Amino acid sequence: MAHNIYGLQMARATYDGAKKLLNGRRPFVLTRAGYSGLQRYTAIWTGDNVGSDDHMLLAVRMVSALGVSGVAFAGADVSGFVTDATPELYARWMSMAAFSPFYRSHKAYGLRDSEPWSYGEDIEQIVRKYVQLRYRMLPYLYSSFYTATQTGMPVQRTLAIDYPMDEKIYYGEFENEFMSGPALLVAACRSTARAANVYLPKGNWYDFNTDKKYAGNTQFYSDAALDKLPVFVKEGSFIPMQSLIQTTVQKPTDTLVLHVYYSSIDNQFAYYEDAGDRYDYQSGGYYKRMMSIRPGSKQIILDKTEGSYASHFRHIKMVLHGFDPLMNEVTVNGSSTKIAMQNIELMQQMKLPVVHLQNRNEQITIGW
Repeated sequence: MAHNIYGLQMARATYDGAKKLLNGRRPFVLTRAGYSGLQRYTAIWTGDNVGSDDHMLLAVRMVSALGVSGVAFAGADVSGFVTDATPELYARWMSMAAFSPFYRSHKAYGLRDSEPWSYGEDIEQIVRKYVQLRYRMLPYLYSSFYTATQTGMPVQRTLAIDYPMDEKIYYGEFENEFMSGPALLVAACRSTARAANVYLPKGNWYDFNTDKKYAGNTQFYSDAALDKLPVFVKEGSFIPMQSLIQTTVQKPTDTLVLHVYYSSIDNQFAYYEDAGDRYDYQSGGYYKRMMSIRPGSKQIILDKTEGSYASHFRHIKMVLHGFDPLMNEVTVNGSSTKIAMQNIELMQQMKLPVVHLQNRNEQITIGW
């Protein structure tokens, strides 16, 4: 017990000390030791691991287990710490971990460099695609972290949270599937696999790579080319994205790209922004907006915003997935608005229907 408490107290002391020195900015602390309550002070990584497929997939299960233990900010040493990874393993692990809460490639001294360009141009291109995706997905990930602070719902989730009575999710062949936030099901697979045995629980799902729709309660083999990790989007999901940035210090454009996936059932999402590095949110300095889809009334509703923080995004580009392809207009707060077909960059370019909105603070109701 004392050994466990030492790790917790070390993290707390580090956090408290850094907080005093940072003049109102939030500390970032990382540890691999702790105890119940460590999530208040620190992120955690899973410890020194090996560059192998077994350890890559073990990391998936460990981070999911930490999530249901209350520790939302967790991740592994991507590509393994104490041994070298093959180029294929490095690419697969970097693509899979892009959907995890904590994302870091890290190596012991004297081993192969862990930068993407160290593994050849083909691997660099694959890794670039997923690193760029993560930076574009930061609004979705940050909102998922906000939900974790308010409800305890982890950022990386075992499927047992949403589908506890579905016996198939407990089968060993599907133990490496996880939810990244509320929307994305990631089917982690070995670096040598070029097809993945996937199980999708109840409801409808969309292939994140192609937009193909799948019925739930379905098992099938999905394309798992090295540059194509099997990822699926839950129906009714909202995935807010931003323009590509190279660092979190850089500001994206003022347009939020909001991907909305058609659903046969009601669903909602808590979108959240704040300054990102300070504590103003504790005194109301935040921007929160509930988003919901209501297929019964054929409406997408963006609620009136909460908080005093001014959103960085002045415009919303709403991208519609799975809606009637013949639909050419919607209503926005009762007024008819044309739908534009545009090339949208997700995992590949797709021509999709888009609705352009002003990001006003009042409720915005889109009817179709």
